Amino acid sequence: MAAADPQDRTSRSGLWLTLALALLAAVLGWFNGLGRVDQILYDRAVSVTGRGADPDILIVAIDDASIDALGRWPWRRAVHAALLDRLHGARAVGLDLIFGEADGVYSDDDRFLADSIRRNGRTVLPVVLNRLDHPSAVNAPIAPLAQAAAGLGFINARIDSDGVVRAATLAAHVNGRRWQHLALSMLEVGGQAQQAQRLLRRAAPDGSILIPYAGPTAHVRTVSYLSVLRGDIPPDELRGKYVLVGAWATGLGDAYPTPVSHDVSGMSGVEIIANLLHAAREDIAYVQPPAWWSALFSALPVMLACLALWRLSPKRALLVCVGLLAGILLAALLFLAYGRFWFAPSAALLGVALCYPLWSWRSQEAALRYMDNELRRLQREYPPVMNEARAQAAGPSASLESRVGELRRALARVRNLRRFLADGLDGMPDATLVFDQDGRMQFRNRAAVMYFQRLGMRPPRVGRPAIHLLEKTISDPATRQRVAEALSGQGPAAAGSPWSADLELRDHAGRDLILKCAPIHTAEGNFAGTVATLTDISRIRQAERQREETLRFISHDMRAPQSSILALVEMKQEGAAQGDHGATLDRIAMLARRTLHLVDDFVHLTRAESMVISAVELDLASLLQDAADEFWASAQKRGIALELRLPLPAAYVRGDQTLLMRALCNLIDNAIKYSPAQTRIECGIDEEPGFWRAAIRDQGQGIAAEDLARLFEPFSRVGVDTRGDVGGAGLGLAFVRTVAERHGGSVEVSSEPGAGSVFTLRLPMA
Repeated sequence: MAAADPQDRTSRSGLWLTLALALLAAVLGWFNGLGRVDQILYDRAVSVTGRGADPDILIVAIDDASIDALGRWPWRRAVHAALLDRLHGARAVGLDLIFGEADGVYSDDDRFLADSIRRNGRTVLPVVLNRLDHPSAVNAPIAPLAQAAAGLGFINARIDSDGVVRAATLAAHVNGRRWQHLALSMLEVGGQAQQAQRLLRRAAPDGSILIPYAGPTAHVRTVSYLSVLRGDIPPDELRGKYVLVGAWATGLGDAYPTPVSHDVSGMSGVEIIANLLHAAREDIAYVQPPAWWSALFSALPVMLACLALWRLSPKRALLVCVGLLAGILLAALLFLAYGRFWFAPSAALLGVALCYPLWSWRSQEAALRYMDNELRRLQREYPPVMNEARAQAAGPSASLESRVGELRRALARVRNLRRFLADGLDGMPDATLVFDQDGRMQFRNRAAVMYFQRLGMRPPRVGRPAIHLLEKTISDPATRQRVAEALSGQGPAAAGSPWSADLELRDHAGRDLILKCAPIHTAEGNFAGTVATLTDISRIRQAERQREETLRFISHDMRAPQSSILALVEMKQEGAAQGDHGATLDRIAMLARRTLHLVDDFVHLTRAESMVISAVELDLASLLQDAADEFWASAQKRGIALELRLPLPAAYVRGDQTLLMRALCNLIDNAIKYSPAQTRIECGIDEEPGFWRAAIRDQGQGIAAEDLARLFEPFSRVGVDTRGDVGGAGLGLAFVRTVAERHGGSVEVSSEPGAGSVFTLRLPMA
């Protein structure tokens, strides 16, 4: 129960930290983020959400060229009257020029302008409110012009605290009268009052919207005032258009910073009106959502970041946090572009940015507390190995570096213990394997690796199931089942014995082994695994078998010739007068030679099994040629052709010359013994990857398939030679196999009864 307390405290602290960060982000989101930061982000978002210019909106700009041609500003109002006469075909004309006072110099010009406005019939004039928030006064055009105009609308710009025009007020009430923006008045005059009212319905309760700028400065189509006045613009290009007339020249008129004009001096007021007119016609209005929406938008990414930090690794959690930061910005941009909402993202960005360092601090504190507890427990439960000094647990005020140092020393002690145990197991001469409670191997010593390599298997990997090793090692199914039960903790243990399995078996390679399994238990007494040892007793069992074979050999094979000699001697003594001394002596000599030959073969086999081989580089082709030369005369005497398959390659091997020469001689001698007269024996050398193959092919009687398995066993005699005598003691081929194996090679036979045999000595290349 005590072990769960640190985890519970960590979980509770993580929950409280998540709630605190989510609440902070929600509060900031409720109050619309971090102000200036969100304004910068909004400006960048608006800059990338542009649209194409409305072809039905046209600005007639009072530009520098017009000033140069018509003289300095202000111009006579008769000039504006002449311009209006050129705009008869327009859908609505917004004259963004202030006419708050009568013309004191050219008194008739006011009448001329009023008449022109009246003739146009679609002209909207601007008014100026003394302020946008709670206005109390209106600066309207002079009465003749106001009465002649088709509509009036205010042109006040809504400027944020940083001087940038991001929003616009669409309607205001002054002394009980409702006024609306010039752009909306133009829509009503142009017959699109529904679009104007629809934009008003999208506005905030205070009548404001965020201006959805279509593009940067000069995005709206613009023509020169002078070009229109001269008639350079065809009437068809003006017909059906919303025309805005306003100042554009350098140093003339109003220019404001906007989200899309940071790189230039600003955007003129007449173009801002054109952007509002464009937004109303397309029914586009950027608005800020309700406060609780912004709070939810800000808190949700923070909770996702905390969840990732809770469930994922620090590296993956960092990637998630970075992805959330990018996702917040992308979501804000998508909401603005497609949902027409502007969620201030700075609160969510700040919350997610704080998640990782604060959570890392919390996790570090929890890890340090756990580290301190485990170090104190280690001091109590784990004694020093050899001459180690005991680690001192760091206090609660210790720094991270000091705690890491203590942990490093503690881990060094654990590694020393593991190395101590591993070296101890590796030093054991017997193959040792350690299995967990599920029967999967967790450790192997060096002797085990060498055992499986000699078995022709890849050394088992950590985590492999024991059943795989048992199938590859133990040939008897009943024995495999018993060992599997012992490895799983189910095998019955003998009373008073530490072993859950203690049995002798034989592996697939024919080795005799003693397998012992000992269970491993935890401190609580629960089964945790098994230690299995494999002791190779093949040499002992082989020595026992050889002893028995030697006794049989001495008692029978070597005793029988001697008994025959004694019998012949007695016969000689009894029949000395019959004159058969020559035949009797020949028989005695033959038996004596056979006895000598048996003794020589036995001695050579024993030496081949036990002597230390002095490996030198030899040419196997030369040895084969010498062996063939040695038996050429014997083969010729029996009418057998002993031939070499030429050319012989330079087949270099490493080994003992005497042993290899005698092995080749034994193979050739056997081929001659078991080949009938007028046959052929062929000797040759072939190459295969990494090995040389010396092959002796005869045309003898062949060997039956049931005899091939015991052909190379000592004292195994197969068949009768061509001279009618029983073969030798069966030591020649056993000698050949012993020599081949001690040189890292093998001997192989391929034979069919009546078709001859092929004996192949296979040796590694030098």
